[in-house]
Amino acid sequence: MAVKITRSFHVKKILSDLVVNLGPIAELFITEFEEYKQKCIEFDDIPIPPYHIQLKHPSHIETIGRDKPMERPHSARHEELHHTHLWQENCIWQDDGGKLVQWNSTSDSFIVYSYFIDKIGVHHFYIIDLVYDKAHTLIENNKQILKWVAIAKQFRLQNI
Repeated sequence: MAVKITRSFHVKKILSDLVVNLGPIAELFITEFEEYKQKCIEFDDIPIPPYHIQLKHPSHIETIGRDKPMERPHSARHEELHHTHLWQENCIWQDDGGKLVQWNSTSDSFIVYSYFIDKIGVHHFYIIDLVYDKAHTLIENNKQILKWVAIAKQFRLQNI
């Protein structure tokens, strides 16, 4: 199965700023997400691990949490916009029994991405945004979600 993971210019800029502020470790946010999506492909969890799997098992990568589609507005569903939680300091993603299941691994940081299959069958993951903090506040902002939708649509139409 052919897969292409692309970073948006916006994500590259955010990552560059985070590397200045946090050091090279900031690059792990994106590289581990990319590794996670490769693992998802191996397990046929496309575009995301099914809900029932996320409820029973830890994530394929321990720093990647809940992975879910954006459900509103309708255009976000149409463009297959998703967000994946990222581990951040003070997150508790394990208990006495070990790692929490993926669905229970949440944070206030996430990666926003879109997914589509092009006309020759290549699966595309387009990394649109990296929200390092206050992600739950931002995801309630309808204008912001519509911006992500527009970015996803433009990329899909250029690459379909």
